[in-house]
Amino acid sequence: MSRDTLAIAAALRGYLPGGEAIRAVVPLTTGFSNETYLVEGRDWILRMPPAGGAILEGHDVVAQAQLYVALGEIAGGPPVPGIVAICEDERVLGAPFFVMECVAGAEVHDTQLPDWFTSPGDQFRRQLCEIWLTQVASFAALAPLAVLGEPVSPEQDARTWREFARKANCPALVAAYDRLLARPAPLSGPPAVVHGDVKLSNFMWDDGRLSAVLDWEMALNGDPLSDLGYFLIFFEGPFHRAATPQREPGMVSRDEAIALWERASGRSSEGVSWHEIAQMGKTIAIIAEGAAMFVSGRSTDPKLALFQKNLDYYLGVMHAMLDAQGL
Repeated sequence: MSRDTLAIAAALRGYLPGGEAIRAVVPLTTGFSNETYLVEGRDWILRMPPAGGAILEGHDVVAQAQLYVALGEIAGGPPVPGIVAICEDERVLGAPFFVMECVAGAEVHDTQLPDWFTSPGDQFRRQLCEIWLTQVASFAALAPLAVLGEPVSPEQDARTWREFARKANCPALVAAYDRLLARPAPLSGPPAVVHGDVKLSNFMWDDGRLSAVLDWEMALNGDPLSDLGYFLIFFEGPFHRAATPQREPGMVSRDEAIALWERASGRSSEGVSWHEIAQMGKTIAIIAEGAAMFVSGRSTDPKLALFQKNLDYYLGVMHAMLDAQGL
């Protein structure tokens, strides 16, 4: 189901201060995560819940906007867009929404790499990778934010995704989480802000400079090793291949990434394998739900037809990682 962007533009013109300058509302990303639209004429970004149903429930757009506000108030905090408006009144657009400033820059797509990323020499990509990882490591210094609620232990987070896997009818993943949860999670220190989805495509770049950190939907107050574990999923390891951007020459190695994270965060990475397995499980749980949506007929999106193939591969990776840890 798609939204009527002409109606959205008309509603925003009457609702937002300065809205009369809005020329059009153009979809940027729509699907199963929160939808993103460019508001032409004011250079704003509109975010709304997915019109066609979400893979992940509970991604409250209002809470996300409030988190952007809180992060923007931290001196020396991560670069995030400024919030223009937050609206909980569903009568305006048919759903809650928020509007934020449009940040200069571009992403590195997960699979379709842009020329500005591939054309420069290896040193450019290495520097970008180091900036990316240093920013991720800096989250470890952010004190827990009230907007994110009480700190969540790694075990609590793993149990949340275990339940998600159960509802997605993926018993193999449930069993894998049971193996992981048989051992307590190593901790690196006091809780801090955890982004929860630190893949490269959630970071915006402008001429080699980090301009924004986006997509905080899975953020929580927790142990920063969670972010490091998630980060390492994208780098070649003993049990899994590297993601497409991380295969490019110049990107740091897995061992270099761990060492840099330790230096930048001031924390030990000891025990990160537990967290990498947990974050692999989180990724698999999302894939499992996407596959279940397609198989059950809840969605006919052809992209979800590919999820089952990925599901089998990543389940094999997770079991191999558990075996290596003696779990």
